[in-house]
Amino acid sequence: MKESPSGNTAPQSRKTATNILAHMLLQLMAANYNLRPSLKDYLKSKNGHEDWINFSLGVRTENRSVEQGISFRDGKAKVAAGIPSDAQASLIFADDSVVREMLNLTPSEVLNLLLKSRMRVDGNLSYVSLFNFYISLLLSKKHQKMLDRQKKRDLEERTRNSPHADSSLSAELGTRKNQRMTGTRTDPGVRYLADPYLSRYGISDFPRLQEFLNTHFETTPELCHERPQLLTDWFMKNGFETDPDGKPWFPELRQGYAFKYLMENRKPIIRKNDLIAGTTTTREIGVVIYPDTHGTTIWGELKSLPGRILNPYNVSEETRRVYHHKIFPFWLKRNMREWVRDYHGQPLSQQLDERFAVYFMWKTAALSHTIADFPKLMRLGTKGMAAEIEDELQRDTTATQEKKDTLKAMILCLEGIAAYAKNLSTQAAADAAGETNPGRKAELQRLAGICARVPENPCSGLDEALNAIWIGWVGLHMENTNAGLSLGRMDQWLQPYFESDMAKLQTEEEREAAVKRAIELLGCFYMRCTDHLPLVPDIGNYLFGGSSSDQAITLGGITPEGEDAVNDMTYIFLKVTEILGIRDPNVNARFNPDKNSATYLKRLCEVNLITAATPSMHNDKAVMESLAEFNYPIEDLRDWSATGCVEPTLSAKHIGHTNCMMMNMVAALEMAMNNGRHPLMNWDV
Repeated sequence: MKESPSGNTAPQSRKTATNILAHMLLQLMAANYNLRPSLKDYLKSKNGHEDWINFSLGVRTENRSVEQGISFRDGKAKVAAGIPSDAQASLIFADDSVVREMLNLTPSEVLNLLLKSRMRVDGNLSYVSLFNFYISLLLSKKHQKMLDRQKKRDLEERTRNSPHADSSLSAELGTRKNQRMTGTRTDPGVRYLADPYLSRYGISDFPRLQEFLNTHFETTPELCHERPQLLTDWFMKNGFETDPDGKPWFPELRQGYAFKYLMENRKPIIRKNDLIAGTTTTREIGVVIYPDTHGTTIWGELKSLPGRILNPYNVSEETRRVYHHKIFPFWLKRNMREWVRDYHGQPLSQQLDERFAVYFMWKTAALSHTIADFPKLMRLGTKGMAAEIEDELQRDTTATQEKKDTLKAMILCLEGIAAYAKNLSTQAAADAAGETNPGRKAELQRLAGICARVPENPCSGLDEALNAIWIGWVGLHMENTNAGLSLGRMDQWLQPYFESDMAKLQTEEEREAAVKRAIELLGCFYMRCTDHLPLVPDIGNYLFGGSSSDQAITLGGITPEGEDAVNDMTYIFLKVTEILGIRDPNVNARFNPDKNSATYLKRLCEVNLITAATPSMHNDKAVMESLAEFNYPIEDLRDWSATGCVEPTLSAKHIGHTNCMMMNMVAALEMAMNNGRHPLMNWDV
């Protein structure tokens, strides 16, 4: 391990009393792990057979007044007066006072020292997280008492600053929901809604959605280990670097096989009373962990997650043990960050990224921030998409092996999604067989039929289209981190399926019932989108404020041909947005002042007023002008969608990866004013 530069390092100083204290505490830690069987068990990985988790870690101050090391090897912990030459990582503290401060910090707070540049990490962050977990096992009771005291202080401070709660805002919001306007049909694309504002409907008309909403607000998110466990099992059996025959894997093909195995074997769950089949995790609200990217950062918090102050997660003892013993040890050196460290020799860009003061490189966590081609999925189905790829393989007789393997991997992924849908169909049929309520029994039988057809085959109605999108959406989040993937122009893409359903109906009563069902069906889809949260280590709570997955939906605007794009589904989406009032999906509304109506604009304002938050509204012309410099075809410019937070992206055509880096421009100014030295990091960059 090569230590990164730290600027103008002070001359080496004499060892201090803190150095002796650090040595004694590490000795105490080593003794506990050497002598207590319950702790010694945590020194093992257990993937089919037991192996010791071997690593060394250094602890020192910048001027080396403290310098200690600890090694865990073959089930024995050993302390050294100095940093081991084979140390995978080092914790480097600003001075002795920070070392002593560590004694009074919980695992979730340790990494926050990075934000203040009172500590930095040199080397593999996964091993630091593992070491943090070992500390938490020793001090879990003490840490919980510390968290309880902190919560009490926070409560007292809030009470002191706000002794009398002001209920006027909540009362105002409640009043707004009961003062809905009616609208008249003026938009040419609205064909079936006499009152496009759908003012007669509120949340009380949809008990199913109210139940889901209550669950959403009352359920603590919980870590799920299904995805990483299935993938780790596959890689353990079939190899990661090399295949079972010892040949180097072509990464795309390896991932295709692994993804298909994951989708074939994940648990097919039909949520109670839901009209949409499938779930992101096995939990009611699950936190998905991606150890292949940034997942190991949560290792140190596995014990303290339920008690942390900001955005706590539940974690069962089984899940904690699966992550520690089976999953994370496999990914210690195989995650994206450590691949870059090894392959590129810990480049300066990575050293800067790991200080969290200059920029944050999101590529270590996700590709995300793009919009899949859902219209193609609905139009062709996975079978039709695979047939296109097969045609390409047959047509290109000069294709390289790399291209052949890449296309084969795509087919494997499509087969995996179709297999998951078939499993959902079987589960829905089984649930229907045991259902005593006739209404729910019919819904489950209908779901069984839907999942037997889509997304493998083309969609023929709104419920098929929404289920196909959701199953595809689950697949995307099994392949890639659930942060910023976006859903695009869903009102445009779903309108033909809504019209197809409505055209089959004869009476006004039938059409009104179909509109109400469309609202409920779309509401179920919204609430499915809330069934997962991105993994946020506690340091992320301070960096990102507990951001959700930011699954952006875009409404309205104009068509690729330049005509008014507002339609029936636009207003149905706005009604669902109004009655649910949730932060995710992240609803964005395009308004084109030349084409869109005042009726539409008033409805956007009304929904935003009722929810006090959403949808966000974008001037269509201004956004297209901002994209014009890239010389995209005019039809693509007119078809833009928001992705992630609010970034404009070409729908289903452009992997903009707009969140690849978050840059701190103030840091650049600070360095310019200090001749290249960053004052907080104390580093001549």
